[in-house]
Amino acid sequence: MKNNDLSVSFSDTKPLVALTLLLTGVLLLIFIFGCKTTKEVVAPVTTDDGLITFNFLQLNDVYEIAPLENGTVGGMARVATLRKRLTNENPNTLTVLAGDFLSPSLIGTIKKDGKRIKGAQMVEVMNVTGIDLVTFGNHEFDIKEQELQDRINESKFTWLGTSVRRINTKTGRTSKFYQETDSTLNYVPDTWVWEISDEDGTSIRVGFFGATLDMNQVDYVEYLDVTSTCLEAVQTLSLQTDVVIGLTHLNVAEDLELAAKLPQVPLLMGGHDHHHIREKVGSTLVTKADANAKTAYVHTLVYNKNTRKTTVSSKLIDINDKVHSDEEVKSVVNKWKRIMDDNLTKVVDQPYAEIYYTKVPMDAREAVNRKEQTNVGRMINEAMMKVAKREVDLSFFNSGSIRIDDQLEGPITAVDVFRILPFGGPLVEIDIKGDLLKKVLNESKSRVGQGAYLQRKKVFYSDQKETWMVNGAPIEDEKEYHAITTDFLLKGIDLKTLHVNDPGITKTYRPDPDDRTDLRNNVILTFIDYLKGLPSERD
Repeated sequence: MKNNDLSVSFSDTKPLVALTLLLTGVLLLIFIFGCKTTKEVVAPVTTDDGLITFNFLQLNDVYEIAPLENGTVGGMARVATLRKRLTNENPNTLTVLAGDFLSPSLIGTIKKDGKRIKGAQMVEVMNVTGIDLVTFGNHEFDIKEQELQDRINESKFTWLGTSVRRINTKTGRTSKFYQETDSTLNYVPDTWVWEISDEDGTSIRVGFFGATLDMNQVDYVEYLDVTSTCLEAVQTLSLQTDVVIGLTHLNVAEDLELAAKLPQVPLLMGGHDHHHIREKVGSTLVTKADANAKTAYVHTLVYNKNTRKTTVSSKLIDINDKVHSDEEVKSVVNKWKRIMDDNLTKVVDQPYAEIYYTKVPMDAREAVNRKEQTNVGRMINEAMMKVAKREVDLSFFNSGSIRIDDQLEGPITAVDVFRILPFGGPLVEIDIKGDLLKKVLNESKSRVGQGAYLQRKKVFYSDQKETWMVNGAPIEDEKEYHAITTDFLLKGIDLKTLHVNDPGITKTYRPDPDDRTDLRNNVILTFIDYLKGLPSERD
């Protein structure tokens, strides 16, 4: 039958089954060992693209923790908000302050628990704000040795001391500055390394060095040569890190000179000049923000590990009332404001009461006062001349005494005066010979843009006659002129040509420090009294 033709008996299938089983086993072994071999030779998968992005939030020269200009600009609580936003966008964000924050300020001059505050308010606010790294500014040395030590001890941020050393005034020995923690000394580093990585696994080391202007000569500080110390620091860091960055507190000319010698450093974040600056020397960018956190620089850097090149993108950010104030920082600021107010009432009755009203802004901006004669400079000089015990031929003081960096209009209070002149200090009348006076005035003229530039009254330079004029006549070398100035200027700190011991100063007339009726004992009280005596500009 047809069906019988198609059938196969079991005995006939044995060879076929055996062959099938053999082939199946061979294929199974090939699969097993083939899979094992493949797994061993596949390279591990990585997403590291060799690129990493990181940010710097740069501040410099911050003396006021609260907003200025009627609350419209500045304020560390607003800085804290900006920092949090940047950090949320990129955890690799570092917040730096390029020197000058402990002094001067109005709050710093008052007392808490029987001791001068001297920058304690700044350190606490900076700690809460989240400042990461600072360098010494020259005004950090306005305060006493132990006061500075206390501030360093209280700091939660890192200090850079590349070009400064501490001199032990008892032993004369020199060392690095240090932080005392539970009887342990942690020395302030010359250089600092920031290790960062991103989500795809790219990691680098960023090195930092600092530099400090040798402007404030005090007995407990030694200033090292900026150029040689920075070159050495960069050379050391270049062997240890991928990128080297500078955090400097120098005048702009020194920053640019340093930048020219450090082509391998892509960015110098600087301070001291108080107004925003953006300059480039070769491939090195030099930046400074406006003082008192009116602005801040945000730098975005991208480093390519394959090419070892860094690109820098910088943006100047306005810190104003459009930026929300961080509540935690704001509460700390308000605490210090209450302490300040309690102290001011012990010195001046009703410190927030109006003492003068002006429709014309009183220009106390540092960028202006350090370059030209201003209405605030004129008014302070007139106040000084008013309290002189005998008629003066001229009056002058260093523009660096004016610190509020603001324009004031409308109601003026005693608090405003304290903020304009936070250093205070006595006034001194002097008899000065004409030849020395011309040297002093010429040095001041050469220091335009710096705090040593003099605000003056009853003396001017005549371009036509090419000489200095007092009371409408050229200064005579041998003639003695009666002047009133600040005790600070006579110390020879700002102007090297002016010192109380110079033979060109033939006589000094100082106020009796115990005579509280003598307004020469404090230029702050001198100016308050003067403003009270002016006619108000209210309608």
